[in-house]
Amino acid sequence: MSMASKESEDIKEYWNQRALAANKSPTATTDDVFLRELEIKTFVKKIGEMNLKEDSVVVDVGCGDGYSTLRIAAMFPCLKFVGIDYSDEMINTARRRLAEAAIAENQIVEFQVGDATTLSDIVPTNSANVVMTDRCLINLASPEAQYDAIEQISRILCKNGCYLAIENFIEGQNELNRTRAAIGLNEIPVRWHNLFFHEDEFLTRAKSYFKRVEIDNFSSAYYYATRVIYSKECQLNGTKPDYHHPIHQLAVDLPSIGSCSPIKLAVLVK
Repeated sequence: MSMASKESEDIKEYWNQRALAANKSPTATTDDVFLRELEIKTFVKKIGEMNLKEDSVVVDVGCGDGYSTLRIAAMFPCLKFVGIDYSDEMINTARRRLAEAAIAENQIVEFQVGDATTLSDIVPTNSANVVMTDRCLINLASPEAQYDAIEQISRILCKNGCYLAIENFIEGQNELNRTRAAIGLNEIPVRWHNLFFHEDEFLTRAKSYFKRVEIDNFSSAYYYATRVIYSKECQLNGTKPDYHHPIHQLAVDLPSIGSCSPIKLAVLVK
């Protein structure tokens, strides 16, 4: 097994273990549950602006435990949702969630095991109206795999279809850490299983497959409130940051300002 293959398997096993540990808790894909709420809110807003026709297909690549997929699907009962993840355990949890969910009578929601780099083996070419990823492609072990996945996403999208990518970018990470350093806070490292995008390279390479690419710093104010102001308060008080602290809940509704977050929304139109 090559080093890259082993790393990929290690990352997959990490998410399998996260799924088992979380069971059906909202923390399977992130401990920051209010960040997940902000991401759901952002996807719902963008999909709502599209005025999609009835039975349009939304594919959630890297759907994890299905928590976000089902929340978003509940807002659009006339759309079909397909969740795909390479973690067997995440899909097992997603299917258990689905069995207990209040889905509209005629709505189709399904979950399948699959790989982001071989999507066209699962989803027919030109069949999806919207594709979403939420901190998914950053778990691929190399830039080549990441851009292979973006090419795959472009293949399954129909003409004028939209790819909504909530992913991490190193420029936002660096800006966050510069801001933290200015008030005496430690750097937040990139986690071992993550590979952040470089914004310029992302824009250049994505434009090979999409006619329009835009980036929205939707979570900057959230990160400034929680990773800068609240973190400094914790440091001053000698307390440990708590993802359930009310400041996280309040920060979900802050307007999008600045560039102080690694997590950004890329909107790509085929």
